[in-house]
Amino acid sequence: MKDETFAQLNMFLIFIISNLFALAMIPIYAVLYAGSLGEEGNNPWMAVYYVLYIIGITAVILYIAKKKKIGILKAIFYFAVAWSMWYAILPLFYYFNIPFPGITSLALSVALTYLLIKYPEWYMMNVTGVLMAVGISLILGLSLGIVPIILFLSILAIYDAISVYKTKHMVSLADNVIQYKLPALFVVPSKPEFSYKKVKGVAHVKKEKGVRDAYYMGFGDVMIPGVMVVATAWNYGMLAGVFTLTGAVISMILLTAMVNSGKPQPGLPYLNAGSLAGFLLYLLIF
Repeated sequence: MKDETFAQLNMFLIFIISNLFALAMIPIYAVLYAGSLGEEGNNPWMAVYYVLYIIGITAVILYIAKKKKIGILKAIFYFAVAWSMWYAILPLFYYFNIPFPGITSLALSVALTYLLIKYPEWYMMNVTGVLMAVGISLILGLSLGIVPIILFLSILAIYDAISVYKTKHMVSLADNVIQYKLPALFVVPSKPEFSYKKVKGVAHVKKEKGVRDAYYMGFGDVMIPGVMVVATAWNYGMLAGVFTLTGAVISMILLTAMVNSGKPQPGLPYLNAGSLAGFLLYLLIF
């Protein structure tokens, strides 16, 4: 029980540190991405477009997994990781005037992806997840308006709940991700001897006597609320971002209690609602 509590605290730290890092990096990323979509960034239909894109990609991945085309499945995930990390790292190279920022940032993202393929352990997954979550939260949070983002979070929360409780296809996706060690989950061990490479799927998350080997959280569970945190801080000030983050962290406590029940839980209904509640509280007070 002590080890599991420590693992849960580490999961909280990943969530909080990733979002605090995103808040700190706003001035750097704003140079390239603030208002980069122009008027389209305030179009509510952008939220629908992004959700449909996510649903479409998920359907394709599940179809490929069902057909056991593992090589294609891995190629899609690792290409997406390299591409996302490139966009996430690029502003740093521009901001600090590193020579040939496009090429050097691409080289670094490819190198990190290679290390992830070579050593698919939990610590590599977590490093990758933090880079992707921080980068994409900043890109979307700075380029989309508040209204599309609120709509985006609301629709995704509903979709996440349906995909876990009703269709259960998100559970199937998680099973494939764990089985084939695809970079899509934060993994926090609760035992020193834990090796992510030995985990075979969702069914093997727990061992005898119900003791959990590790806790898992999707990259999106940090990334999507992070979009709201960044957007509120950028549009309303840093205090608004802190309120939004605080709401998400409080909701994460409830989510953790639900996860401890032993059943798969959708993260976004809790985390998105918490971040929106935190922002609403800021508006009511200030």
